This record gives sequence, C-alpha cells and structure tokens, in this order.
Amino acid sequence: MSPVPAHRSRRLALVLMAALLALDQGLKVWIRLAVPEHRITPLLPHFLELTHVENRGVSFSILENLGDQWRVPLLVGMSALAIAALAVYWLRNARGMNAFANLAFALILPGAVGNLIDRLVFGTVTDYFHFRFYETSFFVNNAADIMISAGVVAYVIGTIQQGRRDRQPDRRPVGRGR
Repeated sequence: MSPVPAHRSRRLALVLMAALLALDQGLKVWIRLAVPEHRITPLLPHFLELTHVENRGVSFSILENLGDQWRVPLLVGMSALAIAALAVYWLRNARGMNAFANLAFALILPGAVGNLIDRLVFGTVTDYFHFRFYETSFFVNNAADIMISAGVVAYVIGTIQQGRRDRQPDRRPVGRGR
C-alpha cells in the first residue's frame, strides 16, 4: 500500500475533523435531550455504562468547585488557546507530517473543539461513558475525550514511526554525482 500524499492526507484530516465534531455534538444533544442526568444504563455490564453527567470541571472533575465567574472563563480561555496553538501548528506543518501525525490532529482538534462548544454554550461538558470494573468506578467521559486520547496515542505512534525512518540508513545506490 503506497502512502497517502501529504496534500490528500491533510484534506482527509479536515473531512474527518468535520465528521467527528458532528458526531460528538450529535451524541451530546441526544444525551442532553433523551437521558436524564445521573441515570445509569448498562452497555457492557460491569465495564461500561451510559450515564449523563454535566462536568463542571476538567478531567476527573478538577476545578469543578471553582465559582462559575472564574471557572468558565478560565477553562474556555485555556481551551481556546490550546486549540489555536494546535491548529496553527498543524496548518503550518501538516504537509511534512506522516499519516499518523495528521490523524492525531484530526482526532485531537475536533475533540477539543467539541468540549469547548459545550463550555461556551452550557458552562459544563456533557459526559456519558462511565467506565468501571465491577464496583470500582473509574471515570465518566465522552466521545470528544476519547478522540483526544486516541489522537495522543496516534501522535506517539507517528513520532516513533518517523524516528525509526529517520534513523534508517540511506539505501539509495551510490553512483556518480553523489
């Protein structure tokens, strides 16, 4: 299988970003309209539940007790800056990135934007996937959080892959003019 040319990889990433953002927002709208808060619906018994939670904080509800007048502007501002920095970096460097790195940004950016939209509109982030192991509860997150996590994994894989390529000796035949 031949690699995807850089310009096509970037275009595919943009299409994927739009589709993932629409998926994230669609799921959140459905959850807010159809699933009462804190209602538990087993999806994979003892492992995964559908539970509607409005998260006022960030990961693991950090900062949830900070007053709205500080919390919302702080989290919106930090998120917007991070999204802008990532978007600028990706737009400037996408052509030179391998497919895994482009995939990483195609996952991270819509995930971050999806959660930012929630914060701007509602002051909270709608979470609904409750991960647990029998009686042990781990966390409740959403599709956007999963996209961000998968994007980080894709970026690490892409970086390792690129590092291996960069360390390989040049295998072109030695000839005249070299």
